Amino acid sequence: MPWTLEELSYRVLPRVDPGRALADVEWRTLARVAEAMFETIPERPSAEDIADNVERFLSIGRSKRAFRVRALLTLIEWLPLTTHHRTFSSLSVEQRRELIAKRFIAGEHLWGVCAKVRLLVVMGTFGDARSRAATGYIPVAERARFREPGPRNGVRLHVSAAP
Repeated sequence: MPWTLEELSYRVLPRVDPGRALADVEWRTLARVAEAMFETIPERPSAEDIADNVERFLSIGRSKRAFRVRALLTLIEWLPLTTHHRTFSSLSVEQRRELIAKRFIAGEHLWGVCAKVRLLVVMGTFGDARSRAATGYIPVAERARFREPGPRNGVRLHVSAAP
């Protein structure tokens, strides 16, 4: 009987410590992507905080597809061996930034798949309270129209505040 992608990834990907969603190498890769993407933006969380935010989201959500994020981060870590003869985390910030711009964003095949990591970094960045303050973003649960239930187009909307 053939293995599913999920079964194969659990056998191939590095072990995850109890209470965590990402292995150490996967977390480090995510932090290095964040460092390369947002180095020049003021009032943002650190690259490590961004990686922590994404990991927290994956842990809390208990996503059945978190293995896909882990597989993506593993691919990002090892794919630069084909072009730079080094892993992603061992590249300089400038090399990582160039790789993201030239290979991930405009890339095809596996390189194009790697571009999806940008969405994780954006989520980890703008899901952080420090970034919300800098951008003026108001979480849905804190918006006036969602704080108090009331009629909206004939429908009563209410979103409970997450802890």
